[in-house]
Amino acid sequence: MNKALLVGINKYPGNELNGCINDVQDMANFLTAKCNFTHSDIRLLTDARATTQGIRERLSWLLDGLKAGDRAFFHYSGHGAQVATRNPKAEVDGLDEVICPVDFDWSDAHMIRDKEFNKLFASVPAGVEFVWVSDSCHSGDLSRNFIKPKGQPKAKHRTILPPVDLDWRLRTAKDQNIRALTMNKSASNLNVALISGCKSDQTSADAYIKGRYNGALTYYLLSELKKSGGLTENLTAVVKNVNQALKKGKYLQQPQLEGSPSIITKPFLK
Repeated sequence: MNKALLVGINKYPGNELNGCINDVQDMANFLTAKCNFTHSDIRLLTDARATTQGIRERLSWLLDGLKAGDRAFFHYSGHGAQVATRNPKAEVDGLDEVICPVDFDWSDAHMIRDKEFNKLFASVPAGVEFVWVSDSCHSGDLSRNFIKPKGQPKAKHRTILPPVDLDWRLRTAKDQNIRALTMNKSASNLNVALISGCKSDQTSADAYIKGRYNGALTYYLLSELKKSGGLTENLTAVVKNVNQALKKGKYLQQPQLEGSPSIITKPFLK
């Protein structure tokens, strides 16, 4: 059995992106053309329909009934953020990475935290070829600028700045040296492989490449997979090549690969 859920969000109110819909369309076309997925194996969720509830419902569909020998794929292109948490004494005691559905508003009801992904994906059985791509970022520090090729629009950052009061919580957490669980750490203990757009202290680019908008991670990942032999190289080598391509393209983000050794040492959705 093959299953894929592809989520792309451009139309965030007041924080629009440009390349996320292209990302998921490009990935869907690649899965059907090169990876033996059928159209009925793939669900796309975009813009206004990509609410917190909508994403959760389709994640439930993606995970339902998986068994050894199946292939599953989850791709998210959109904003990410970091959120500080308080304990019952109202003291800042934690830091979570989150993805931002289209109805994201900094409330618990409208975000999906790293801890929730950890709980959801803990149900993935050993032997399932599960790959997760997160073309987003989780850094609140936008001091890092992307270098863009001359004459092209400046890349946007796929993160949302918090309001002043929540930003103060983030600064408090960082002053106390509180580290986020992070999506990468979640994946390292699960039967999945996560390819994330950048390190947790970096931001991912919503970029303009060759006359078209894409997430820089998605664009260069697909470029590597489409090369002769790209689908026979293991994921570790593929992500290394993606990092080299991004560096050559003057992007400062460094995609990360974490997860089950049984998956990251194999080709993409082998």
